[in-house]
Amino acid sequence: MNTKKIKYIKNFLPFIGLSLLIYIIYKVGINKIATSIAGINPLYLLFSFLIFIPRIFMSTYKWQVISKKQGINVDLIPMIKINLIGLFYGTITPLWIGDAIRIFYLKEKSNESLGKCVSNYTIDQIITLLSLFILAMIGSIIVMNSFPYLILTIFLIFIALLSTIIILKNEKRGKKLFNIIYNFFLPDKFKDSIEKYSDEFYKSIPPIESLLMPLLIEILSYSLLFIQIYIIAIGMSIHIPFFEFIFIYPIASLIGQIPITISGFGTREGALIALFSIYGITAGETVALSLIGYVITFLIPSLIGLFFSFKLKL
Repeated sequence: MNTKKIKYIKNFLPFIGLSLLIYIIYKVGINKIATSIAGINPLYLLFSFLIFIPRIFMSTYKWQVISKKQGINVDLIPMIKINLIGLFYGTITPLWIGDAIRIFYLKEKSNESLGKCVSNYTIDQIITLLSLFILAMIGSIIVMNSFPYLILTIFLIFIALLSTIIILKNEKRGKKLFNIIYNFFLPDKFKDSIEKYSDEFYKSIPPIESLLMPLLIEILSYSLLFIQIYIIAIGMSIHIPFFEFIFIYPIASLIGQIPITISGFGTREGALIALFSIYGITAGETVALSLIGYVITFLIPSLIGLFFSFKLKL
C-alpha cells in the first residue's frame, strides 16, 4: 500500500465513528438526550470532576515508575503537565494518536535519546491497553448471559495483543512491525528520526516482570475513571450495581479504541446502548451519560493540557 493510500485511509477513518454518533443521536432523538443531560444534579458533576485530580496523579505516577525503570528521571509535577498536554492532543485525534506528543516533551525534559522516549511511550501505552482489556474481560463475564460471544471475542483480541507484544520484544521482527506503525500513524517529519533511534528503543526495554506494579496502578487509575462516570450516572438516576457498572463500561471504552473515530465517539455509544439495555436504561439516557462523561473525564481536563501546551514549548 503506497503512502497516498495510507494517508487517505487515515484521514477518512475518523468520519466513520462520527457519522455513527450523528446517526445514533438522530435515531434516539436529541430532545431525549438533552432532557437527560438537563436533569443532572450539578453537584454530582463537580464531585465527578474532582476525582480527576487523584486519577491524573495516579496515572502519571505509573508513567514515572516505568520511566525510572528505563533510567529516565523526571519529577512528577512536570510529568503531570506533559501528561495533560498528551491528554489534550489525544482527545482530538483518532486512536489517541496525538498523545504521542508526550514523547517529544519527555525527550526535552529528560535529555534522553528519542529512541528511549519512544520505548517509554510504547510501554506506557501497552500497559494502559492491557489494563483496559483486563477490566473489559471481567465485564464480559458479567454480561455473558446476554452476550455469550463477547468474552471469546475480547479474549481472542487480548491474545492478539499479547502476540504483538511478543513480536515487538524481538528486535528483528519488531522493526518490521514498527515500519508499518510509523507509516500509518506518525507524522512524516518524525518518521526518519524514530527509525534512526530504533536500536536505543530496544536497549531501554526493562524486564517484563518489573512492569507488574505499573499495570496494577493503571488498573486502579482506570477504575477511578469509571467511578467518575458512575457518579454522573447516579446524578442522572441511572441505577446499575456499582461493581457491574465499573466492569461493564470498560467494554464500551475498549470498543471505542477501534480506530474509526475520535475519542471513541459513535462506537462507544453504540456499545453502551446494547450493554445498558440489560438494565432497562433507555438509549437517550445512555447517550447522555456517555457524552457528559466524556466532557467531565476528558474534555475539560484536556483544556488544562491545552493551557500547559502554550506554557511548555518544544
